[in-house]
Amino acid sequence: AVVSTQSTGKASLLEGLRDEEKEPEELLNVLFTEIFCIEPLLSFRDGQSNEITRVNLCQILLDRDPQSNTTMPNTQDLLTRYFVTNNLYFNSQPELLLLQVPRSGKDFKLYDTVLPSTTLQLGGLCGGVWGSCYVCDRKPTYKCSKCYLNQDFRSTYSAVPFCSACCKVVHSHPNRADHTPEQATNPAKQGLKMTLSAVLCIHTSHYVAYCRVPIRPSTPPTQSTVDSPPANPYCWVFFDSMADRHGGQAGYNIPIVEECPQLEEWLHNPSRLLHERDQTPDYVKRLISDALLCFYVRDRE
Repeated sequence: AVVSTQSTGKASLLEGLRDEEKEPEELLNVLFTEIFCIEPLLSFRDGQSNEITRVNLCQILLDRDPQSNTTMPNTQDLLTRYFVTNNLYFNSQPELLLLQVPRSGKDFKLYDTVLPSTTLQLGGLCGGVWGSCYVCDRKPTYKCSKCYLNQDFRSTYSAVPFCSACCKVVHSHPNRADHTPEQATNPAKQGLKMTLSAVLCIHTSHYVAYCRVPIRPSTPPTQSTVDSPPANPYCWVFFDSMADRHGGQAGYNIPIVEECPQLEEWLHNPSRLLHERDQTPDYVKRLISDALLCFYVRDRE
Protein backbone atom coordinates (compact mmCIF):
# COMPACT_ATOMS: atom_id res chain seq x y z
CA ALA A 1 0.00 0.00 0.00
CA VAL A 2 1.15 3.54 -0.73
CA VAL A 3 0.79 6.04 2.12
CA SER A 4 0.99 9.77 1.41
CA THR A 5 3.53 12.05 3.09
CA GLN A 6 0.68 13.79 4.84
CA SER A 7 -0.54 10.49 6.25
CA THR A 8 2.89 9.39 7.45
CA GLY A 9 3.37 12.76 9.07
CA LYS A 10 0.13 12.18 10.93
CA ALA A 11 1.32 8.77 12.06
CA SER A 12 4.56 10.22 13.41
CA LEU A 13 2.57 12.42 15.74
CA LEU A 14 0.99 9.42 17.45
CA GLU A 15 2.83 8.91 20.69
CA GLY A 16 4.83 5.72 20.98
CA LEU A 17 4.04 4.40 17.52
CA ARG A 18 7.66 4.33 16.35
CA ASP A 19 9.74 4.16 19.52
CA GLU A 20 7.72 1.72 21.66
CA GLU A 21 6.81 -1.91 21.15
CA LYS A 22 3.15 -2.18 20.24
CA GLU A 23 0.68 -5.04 20.00
CA PRO A 24 -0.47 -5.79 16.42
CA GLU A 25 -4.04 -4.69 17.16
CA GLU A 26 -2.78 -1.27 18.26
CA LEU A 27 -0.87 -0.78 15.00
CA LEU A 28 -3.81 -2.03 12.92
CA ASN A 29 -6.22 0.32 14.65
CA VAL A 30 -3.87 3.23 13.95
CA LEU A 31 -3.58 2.22 10.28
CA PHE A 32 -7.32 1.82 9.79
CA THR A 33 -8.55 4.83 11.77
CA GLU A 34 -5.72 7.38 11.58
CA ILE A 35 -3.94 6.59 8.30
CA PHE A 36 -6.54 5.13 5.94
CA CYS A 37 -9.54 6.68 7.73
CA ILE A 38 -11.84 3.77 6.87
CA GLU A 39 -15.05 2.73 8.59
CA PRO A 40 -14.72 -0.14 11.11
CA LEU A 41 -14.56 -3.50 9.37
CA LEU A 42 -16.84 -5.34 11.80
CA SER A 43 -20.13 -4.64 13.53
CA PHE A 44 -21.41 -6.80 16.39
CA ARG A 45 -24.95 -6.92 17.76
CA ASP A 46 -25.69 -7.72 21.38
CA GLY A 47 -28.31 -10.48 21.38
CA GLN A 48 -30.04 -9.07 24.47
CA SER A 49 -29.91 -5.28 24.08
CA ASN A 50 -29.47 -5.13 20.26
CA GLU A 51 -26.71 -2.58 20.86
CA ILE A 52 -24.28 -2.33 17.92
CA THR A 53 -20.51 -2.23 18.46
CA ARG A 54 -18.12 -1.43 15.60
CA VAL A 55 -14.48 -2.55 15.67
CA ASN A 56 -11.66 -3.39 13.27
CA LEU A 57 -10.75 -6.81 14.58
CA CYS A 58 -12.31 -9.50 16.70
CA GLN A 59 -10.32 -10.39 19.83
CA ILE A 60 -11.43 -13.76 21.16
CA LEU A 61 -11.40 -13.31 24.94
CA LEU A 62 -12.07 -16.65 26.60
CA ASP A 63 -11.12 -18.86 29.50
CA ARG A 64 -10.29 -22.49 28.80
CA ASP A 65 -13.39 -24.59 28.29
CA PRO A 66 -13.71 -26.73 31.47
CA GLN A 67 -15.86 -29.27 29.58
CA SER A 68 -13.29 -29.86 26.86
CA ASN A 69 -9.92 -31.62 27.04
CA THR A 70 -8.74 -30.50 23.61
CA THR A 71 -5.18 -29.24 23.39
CA MET A 72 -5.58 -27.74 19.92
CA PRO A 73 -8.90 -25.91 19.42
CA ASN A 74 -9.68 -24.50 15.99
CA THR A 75 -10.66 -20.91 15.27
CA GLN A 76 -14.22 -21.88 14.24
CA ASP A 77 -14.88 -23.41 17.67
CA LEU A 78 -13.18 -20.56 19.54
CA LEU A 79 -15.06 -17.86 17.64
CA THR A 80 -18.39 -19.65 18.04
CA ARG A 81 -17.91 -20.22 21.77
CA TYR A 82 -16.92 -16.58 22.24
CA PHE A 83 -20.06 -15.38 20.46
CA VAL A 84 -22.37 -17.83 22.26
CA THR A 85 -20.87 -17.09 25.68
CA ASN A 86 -21.28 -13.34 25.18
CA ASN A 87 -24.60 -13.52 23.29
CA LEU A 88 -23.15 -11.75 20.25
CA TYR A 89 -24.00 -11.81 16.55
CA PHE A 90 -22.48 -10.25 13.47
CA ASN A 91 -24.76 -7.39 12.49
CA SER A 92 -23.77 -8.07 8.88
CA GLN A 93 -21.33 -10.43 7.21
CA PRO A 94 -17.89 -8.80 6.98
CA GLU A 95 -15.88 -8.63 3.80
CA LEU A 96 -12.69 -9.01 5.85
CA LEU A 97 -12.43 -10.59 9.29
CA LEU A 98 -9.32 -10.16 11.42
CA LEU A 99 -9.46 -12.73 14.19
CA GLN A 100 -7.08 -12.60 17.15
CA VAL A 101 -6.67 -15.97 18.86
CA PRO A 102 -6.73 -16.15 22.67
CA ARG A 103 -3.53 -15.04 24.35
CA SER A 104 -2.76 -13.39 27.69
CA GLY A 105 0.07 -10.89 27.39
CA LYS A 106 3.20 -11.34 25.32
CA ASP A 107 4.50 -14.47 27.00
CA PHE A 108 1.54 -16.59 28.13
CA LYS A 109 -0.71 -18.47 25.71
CA LEU A 110 -4.11 -19.85 26.66
CA TYR A 111 -3.49 -22.85 24.40
CA ASP A 112 -0.11 -24.21 23.32
CA THR A 113 -1.47 -24.68 19.80
CA VAL A 114 -4.43 -23.26 17.86
CA LEU A 115 -5.53 -24.64 14.50
CA PRO A 116 -6.57 -21.93 12.02
CA SER A 117 -9.76 -23.21 10.37
CA THR A 118 -9.39 -22.93 6.60
CA THR A 119 -13.02 -21.78 6.38
CA LEU A 120 -15.40 -20.15 8.85
CA GLN A 121 -19.15 -20.72 8.77
CA LEU A 122 -20.85 -17.50 9.89
CA GLY A 123 -24.49 -18.39 9.26
CA GLY A 124 -25.35 -18.98 12.92
CA LEU A 125 -23.18 -16.10 14.06
CA CYS A 126 -25.33 -13.82 11.91
CA GLY A 127 -28.50 -15.30 13.39
CA GLY A 128 -29.20 -18.07 10.88
CA VAL A 129 -29.40 -21.84 11.24
CA TRP A 130 -28.31 -24.78 9.10
CA GLY A 131 -29.41 -28.04 7.67
CA SER A 132 -31.77 -30.18 9.68
CA CYS A 133 -32.91 -31.05 13.19
CA TYR A 134 -30.04 -32.44 15.29
CA VAL A 135 -32.18 -35.42 16.34
CA CYS A 136 -34.47 -36.39 13.47
CA ASP A 137 -33.16 -34.52 10.39
CA ARG A 138 -36.43 -32.67 9.79
CA LYS A 139 -36.51 -28.95 9.01
CA PRO A 140 -35.39 -27.00 12.11
CA THR A 141 -37.74 -24.45 13.63
CA TYR A 142 -35.81 -23.77 16.85
CA LYS A 143 -32.19 -23.30 17.87
CA CYS A 144 -30.51 -23.40 21.27
CA SER A 145 -27.19 -21.73 22.03
CA LYS A 146 -26.82 -23.30 25.47
CA CYS A 147 -27.10 -26.75 23.92
CA TYR A 148 -24.05 -25.82 21.83
CA LEU A 149 -22.04 -25.29 25.02
CA ASN A 150 -23.25 -28.65 26.35
CA GLN A 151 -20.83 -31.44 25.49
CA ASP A 152 -23.79 -33.80 24.95
CA PHE A 153 -24.34 -32.08 21.60
CA ARG A 154 -21.53 -32.02 19.05
CA SER A 155 -22.90 -29.28 16.81
CA THR A 156 -20.44 -27.64 14.43
CA TYR A 157 -22.16 -24.29 14.64
CA SER A 158 -23.24 -21.68 17.18
CA ALA A 159 -26.63 -23.14 18.10
CA VAL A 160 -28.09 -26.64 17.96
CA PRO A 161 -31.06 -26.81 15.53
CA PHE A 162 -34.23 -28.70 16.45
CA CYS A 163 -37.68 -29.27 15.02
CA SER A 164 -40.55 -28.33 17.34
CA ALA A 165 -41.16 -31.87 18.62
CA CYS A 166 -37.51 -32.70 19.32
CA CYS A 167 -36.89 -29.32 20.91
CA LYS A 168 -39.69 -30.00 23.39
CA VAL A 169 -38.38 -33.48 24.25
CA VAL A 170 -34.72 -32.41 24.58
CA HIS A 171 -35.56 -29.49 26.85
CA SER A 172 -37.82 -31.51 29.10
CA HIS A 173 -34.64 -32.97 30.66
CA PRO A 174 -33.88 -31.43 34.11
CA ASN A 175 -30.28 -30.66 33.07
CA ARG A 176 -31.60 -28.35 30.34
CA ALA A 177 -34.39 -26.67 32.29
CA ASP A 178 -32.52 -23.35 32.21
CA HIS A 179 -32.14 -23.36 28.40
CA THR A 180 -34.13 -20.85 26.37
CA PRO A 181 -34.51 -22.06 22.77
CA GLU A 182 -35.22 -19.40 20.16
CA GLN A 183 -37.12 -19.58 16.92
CA ALA A 184 -34.80 -20.40 14.03
CA THR A 185 -34.86 -17.21 12.00
CA ASN A 186 -32.91 -16.10 8.92
CA PRO A 187 -32.40 -19.56 7.38
CA ALA A 188 -31.20 -17.88 4.15
CA LYS A 189 -27.93 -17.02 5.92
CA GLN A 190 -26.89 -20.64 6.29
CA GLY A 191 -24.31 -20.47 3.49
CA LEU A 192 -22.28 -17.53 4.78
CA LYS A 193 -18.65 -18.56 4.64
CA MET A 194 -15.21 -16.96 4.90
CA THR A 195 -11.87 -18.36 3.70
CA LEU A 196 -8.54 -18.18 5.50
CA SER A 197 -6.25 -15.84 3.57
CA ALA A 198 -3.28 -15.22 5.89
CA VAL A 199 -1.95 -15.86 9.39
CA LEU A 200 0.33 -13.55 11.36
CA CYS A 201 2.54 -15.35 13.88
CA ILE A 202 4.66 -14.07 16.73
CA HIS A 203 7.50 -15.61 18.72
CA THR A 204 9.77 -13.63 21.04
CA SER A 205 8.66 -10.31 19.47
CA HIS A 206 9.46 -11.58 15.97
CA TYR A 207 6.61 -11.56 13.47
CA VAL A 208 6.26 -13.77 10.41
CA ALA A 209 3.35 -14.39 8.05
CA TYR A 210 1.76 -17.23 6.11
CA CYS A 211 -0.16 -16.10 3.04
CA ARG A 212 -2.49 -17.89 0.63
CA VAL A 213 -1.62 -16.69 -2.85
CA PRO A 214 -2.85 -17.55 -6.35
CA ILE A 215 -0.65 -19.82 -8.43
CA ARG A 216 0.69 -18.12 -11.55
CA PRO A 217 0.66 -20.54 -14.50
CA SER A 218 4.09 -21.26 -15.97
CA THR A 219 2.67 -21.24 -19.50
CA PRO A 220 0.02 -19.09 -21.20
CA PRO A 221 -3.52 -20.40 -20.65
CA THR A 222 -5.03 -22.64 -23.29
CA GLN A 223 -8.65 -23.54 -23.93
CA SER A 224 -8.22 -26.81 -22.02
CA THR A 225 -6.86 -25.05 -18.92
CA VAL A 226 -9.67 -22.50 -19.08
CA ASP A 227 -12.28 -25.25 -19.34
CA SER A 228 -10.63 -27.36 -16.62
CA PRO A 229 -8.92 -25.08 -14.07
CA PRO A 230 -6.70 -26.68 -11.40
CA ALA A 231 -8.47 -28.17 -8.37
CA ASN A 232 -6.64 -25.78 -6.04
CA PRO A 233 -5.40 -22.63 -7.81
CA TYR A 234 -3.75 -21.36 -4.61
CA CYS A 235 -0.67 -22.18 -2.58
CA TRP A 236 0.63 -21.12 0.83
CA VAL A 237 3.88 -19.21 1.27
CA PHE A 238 5.89 -18.24 4.35
CA PHE A 239 7.23 -14.68 4.65
CA ASP A 240 9.89 -13.50 7.10
CA SER A 241 11.09 -9.93 6.66
CA MET A 242 14.06 -10.49 9.02
CA ALA A 243 15.16 -14.02 8.16
CA ASP A 244 18.80 -12.94 7.87
CA ARG A 245 20.87 -9.80 8.31
CA HIS A 246 23.79 -8.22 6.46
CA GLY A 247 26.23 -5.80 8.01
CA GLY A 248 25.45 -6.05 11.71
CA GLN A 249 23.74 -3.20 13.54
CA ALA A 250 24.34 -0.72 10.74
CA GLY A 251 23.29 -3.18 8.07
CA TYR A 252 19.95 -4.31 6.74
CA ASN A 253 17.54 -7.24 7.02
CA ILE A 254 17.27 -9.90 4.35
CA PRO A 255 13.74 -11.21 3.83
CA ILE A 256 12.71 -14.62 2.52
CA VAL A 257 9.61 -16.03 0.88
CA GLU A 258 9.24 -19.82 0.81
CA GLU A 259 6.47 -22.09 -0.41
CA CYS A 260 4.78 -24.31 2.19
CA PRO A 261 3.84 -27.47 0.29
CA GLN A 262 0.75 -29.34 1.53
CA LEU A 263 0.09 -26.82 4.31
CA GLU A 264 -3.63 -26.77 3.63
CA GLU A 265 -3.77 -30.57 3.68
CA TRP A 266 -2.20 -30.56 7.15
CA LEU A 267 -4.69 -27.94 8.38
CA HIS A 268 -7.54 -30.12 7.12
CA ASN A 269 -6.31 -33.07 9.20
CA PRO A 270 -6.09 -32.14 12.91
CA SER A 271 -5.95 -35.79 13.97
CA ARG A 272 -2.76 -36.23 11.99
CA LEU A 273 -1.30 -33.08 13.55
CA LEU A 274 -1.96 -34.44 17.03
CA HIS A 275 -0.70 -37.97 16.45
CA GLU A 276 2.16 -37.46 13.99
CA ARG A 277 4.02 -34.55 15.53
CA ASP A 278 7.40 -36.07 14.65
CA GLN A 279 6.44 -36.14 10.95
CA THR A 280 4.87 -32.68 10.96
CA PRO A 281 6.93 -30.14 8.97
CA ASP A 282 8.50 -27.32 10.99
CA TYR A 283 6.54 -24.66 9.10
CA VAL A 284 3.27 -26.32 10.18
CA LYS A 285 4.40 -26.59 13.82
CA ARG A 286 5.36 -22.91 13.78
CA LEU A 287 1.99 -21.91 12.35
CA ILE A 288 -0.15 -23.71 14.95
CA SER A 289 2.15 -22.77 17.85
CA ASP A 290 2.66 -19.07 17.11
CA ALA A 291 -0.57 -18.01 15.35
CA LEU A 292 -1.79 -14.64 16.59
CA LEU A 293 -3.96 -13.05 13.89
CA CYS A 294 -5.97 -14.92 11.28
CA PHE A 295 -7.20 -13.02 8.22
CA TYR A 296 -10.42 -14.26 6.59
CA VAL A 297 -11.99 -12.96 3.40
CA ARG A 298 -15.56 -13.38 2.24
CA ASP A 299 -16.15 -16.44 0.08
CA ARG A 300 -18.26 -15.51 -2.94
CA GLU A 301 -18.17 -18.86 -4.72
